[in-house]
Amino acid sequence: MPATAFFQMKSILSILLSLVLFVGCEQPEYGFVVPVPSPSDKVEDEDDKESQTPEDPTPVPVGENIIVGYATYWESRLPDPTLLTHINYAFALIKDDFETLDVKKPSRLQQVVSLKKKNPDLKVVLSVGGWGAGNFSEMAGDAGHRRKFCENCLAAVQQYGLDGIDIDWEYPTSSSAGISSSPYDMNNFTLLMRDLRETLGPDRLLTIATYAGVKYYDLKTAGQYLDFINIMTYDMGRPPYHHSALYSSSKTKNSCVEAVEKHFQAGVPYEKLVLGVPFYGKPAEGESVDYADIISGEYSKYTRRWDDVSKVPYLVDAGGTMVLCYDDEQSLALKADYIKSKGLLGAMYWSIEGDDASWTLSRTLASRLLGNAQEEPEDDGLETYQVTHPYMQAFIDEVEYNVDYTDKTTSLIKNFPGGGPGEADIPPSVTLSWDLNGYTGSTTLKVWDEEWSREYPLPAGTASQELLNLVPNTKYSYTVTGSDHTTVAEGAFRTKGSIHQVYFSHKVRNARDLGGWKTVDGKTVVYRKLYRGGAVRIDEAGKAEWRAAGIKAELDLREEGSASKSPVGSDIAFICPGFPHGYKGMMTNYASGVKDCFVFIADCLRKDKPVFIHCSAGRDRTGTIALLTLGLLGVSEGDLGKDYELTYFSPADWSMSGSGSEQFYDHTRNVSTFRGACEYVWSFKGKTFAENVERYLLYIGVPQQDLDDIKSIMLK
Repeated sequence: MPATAFFQMKSILSILLSLVLFVGCEQPEYGFVVPVPSPSDKVEDEDDKESQTPEDPTPVPVGENIIVGYATYWESRLPDPTLLTHINYAFALIKDDFETLDVKKPSRLQQVVSLKKKNPDLKVVLSVGGWGAGNFSEMAGDAGHRRKFCENCLAAVQQYGLDGIDIDWEYPTSSSAGISSSPYDMNNFTLLMRDLRETLGPDRLLTIATYAGVKYYDLKTAGQYLDFINIMTYDMGRPPYHHSALYSSSKTKNSCVEAVEKHFQAGVPYEKLVLGVPFYGKPAEGESVDYADIISGEYSKYTRRWDDVSKVPYLVDAGGTMVLCYDDEQSLALKADYIKSKGLLGAMYWSIEGDDASWTLSRTLASRLLGNAQEEPEDDGLETYQVTHPYMQAFIDEVEYNVDYTDKTTSLIKNFPGGGPGEADIPPSVTLSWDLNGYTGSTTLKVWDEEWSREYPLPAGTASQELLNLVPNTKYSYTVTGSDHTTVAEGAFRTKGSIHQVYFSHKVRNARDLGGWKTVDGKTVVYRKLYRGGAVRIDEAGKAEWRAAGIKAELDLREEGSASKSPVGSDIAFICPGFPHGYKGMMTNYASGVKDCFVFIADCLRKDKPVFIHCSAGRDRTGTIALLTLGLLGVSEGDLGKDYELTYFSPADWSMSGSGSEQFYDHTRNVSTFRGACEYVWSFKGKTFAENVERYLLYIGVPQQDLDDIKSIMLK
């Protein structure tokens, strides 16, 4: 063969070989390693150490810092949402089909998301994985599995109202956690990041948690798809070594500064790095110890010492032997200063539940990295009144009714620890008092908020007034004006609570607003638009309260012919489609009537006519429309269950096995009709409950425009 032909052939073969290798790296679906038993501790860093001298670099202004805290599903404590910017909910796992997510304890995730109402800027991210969490290698190594996994991540973000996804694969190409691995994991990890970014889009967060070294990742390539990287700069040793030292010393195997520099040299800019800090310590043997237990538990008997080279504390026994390495206020303050001086994005900690009752570590980081941006607003000193019945409020706060609840035939309210009377459906009134300042004539009290006002004519000498049906979490102002237009008194007060209960008459029970519930995507159902309750058997005083509440329409769900107009007055818009029973049977056998209900609701909302929805007792038929309405708006199934249970705070005959509140709370209630309706909704095969409700309503003929209008008017 001529030399020129040889070199031409050699060139062609080289190109073909490169193509084969390229294709082979795109979608390897083989090469798994049999898992090995879990070691007693996480893998130590085996990367070559670079020489590194502690230094104080010139600060690099990169904008605002962030603080990321992990909240675990197995704990119950919630953080102060003003002390951090991001919460990573740990964890969701990958199921054995290598595609589906197993979100652990969704009810707690919903509680975490609800913290946004206190800090609207808070970001909540779902963390997938964790130490010992498998099925990553199989999922990432198959293009089909990878695509479905990414789609399921997006569905979870949408279902729970999250801001993004965090991947905690510990670790690609390693079976040290007892999980399967493949030599192709590093490349497949990059492909996974690419596909997740494409699926989530540019506006949702995509982050990862990385080992303190970099040997498991191609960070330069994968990093282009990420918003930031959380470095797990802890578990880097245990006594006699530190596990989270800031700088290297004779007592370290690795350090925070080393880990940061390795990531930087691997191609990740400093402003994309988040430094991990532990809210726990590592003993010489055994399990980790929360910071709260270090300062108050058995470890409080040991002596604290300070490593002035590594800049971390540790505990020693009477003989001077290190028994525990950890972080405290002093070391975290120095780490926060390093974060700012180096130009890192922020700090991450594992985990929220490890801090003490005073949030000592959280506050240390927040004060250094967030400044005053996340401080609590100052108390304006106004008197605050509870306007949700305290027992009903306790039920909302204390009872966990969620989709994981396995007994679908009995309710949870019978186990409600708050106790209380059987008339907890009646809201507390507020008695407003003032000084007449010598005024002797008749007066008018005017009370108002941003959306509502009411006047009360008062006889001479009156210096107080009972106020009913006030909306929770609202600032009200008031003036008392004399008949000669003299301002006698003025002031303001606040209300607190959750459910907006309303009371018209002792014969109209279970009356409450559908507003106030949070949706899974962080929105709020607005008050004063839709109400639910029992039959409208009302006297003149009740009619006055009804009109004062601004209700202008009535949806009667009782049997056909029960009424032809509202008893409140002929000016009240009214329909009575006619339903003999509620829930699934109502949704299937009387679907045309359900359609009429939602067309009526949409029309009334567009005309600014708040609607009172009721049947006889205000439970099943009313509950069906409430379930569909709140479900359409995106309220979680757990809260839909609570809304159903709230009906039992009325002492109507059907809510008690006999008389007396003690029997009321001991009575076991059957909720199979409610569950059956939920299961029927899920039969429409959407990804979320809200999507399924919308599919059902469209299926029975409710116009899309009506559904869109209901959502736009009812949510904020």
